Amino acid sequence: MLHAFTVDVEDWYQGIPIGETTRASAERRLERGCELLLDLLEAHGVRGTFFVLGPVAQDHPRLVERMAAAGHEIGCHGWSHDLIYSMTPERFREETVRARDVIADRIGKPVVAYRAAYFSITQSSLWALEVLAELGFRYDSSIFPVQNWRYGLPGFEPRPHVIETPSGSIYELPGSVRRVLGRNFPAIGGAYFRIYPYGVSRANLRALERQGIPGVFYLHPWELDVDHPKVGFHWKAWVTHYFNLGATKKRLERLLSDFRFGPLSEVLEGPIEGRVSLLALQNGNLSYQ
Repeated sequence: MLHAFTVDVEDWYQGIPIGETTRASAERRLERGCELLLDLLEAHGVRGTFFVLGPVAQDHPRLVERMAAAGHEIGCHGWSHDLIYSMTPERFREETVRARDVIADRIGKPVVAYRAAYFSITQSSLWALEVLAELGFRYDSSIFPVQNWRYGLPGFEPRPHVIETPSGSIYELPGSVRRVLGRNFPAIGGAYFRIYPYGVSRANLRALERQGIPGVFYLHPWELDVDHPKVGFHWKAWVTHYFNLGATKKRLERLLSDFRFGPLSEVLEGPIEGRVSLLALQNGNLSYQ
């Protein structure tokens, strides 16, 4: 089975809750992790979807061009990396258009894949899917069917499906979960890939394969940059950010050898039977028909 390999392209300081003074003076290290990751993927013949933050495309054009030249799909990760449910629809639309256009200018073609910062399309921000469809996005991977202190939509259908909005349809490939004792747990990717023993991550992907559900692996370039600076911020976010960074590279090499991966668009290019309306989701019906 082909699983989705996805990357949230942001520097180490761009996705953590630190003050503007600390952020402004933070050491810029994005290329270190990105170069390691791109080399690893090339060595294993794997292409993925790189969700690029708008300021990254603005400040690192050659890096984004290298990603595209290597055959990776380039998606949009927004502009500010703020939680979508903290935004108004107007601000979200403005930031998304800004990021989309800067990225499209760098790669020379339309940007049709999107991932929200912190998987922050939740019950209160489902309206963002209509905005994305209106702006021409075809694929989204912003919903995590779990209960988390910062994100999640428990009960959301974990299989790929189509969401019909008043502005058109959009494919949704949710974050991967494994159901245990009636509850969804994150299956693989990001901090979970570093927290779980590798055998657990592998077993989770195998379980998804048995169900016929493609997995969604995700990580950030800074997870391969083990020496990036340590600063203080909210303890929950701090633990997940810094925990076991030294294990990322070795585990990633095993994962790339054990499973098949590709970009989001290739995982979703087959027939998708499940459909649900945005209105039904907003009314609490989280299963597709």
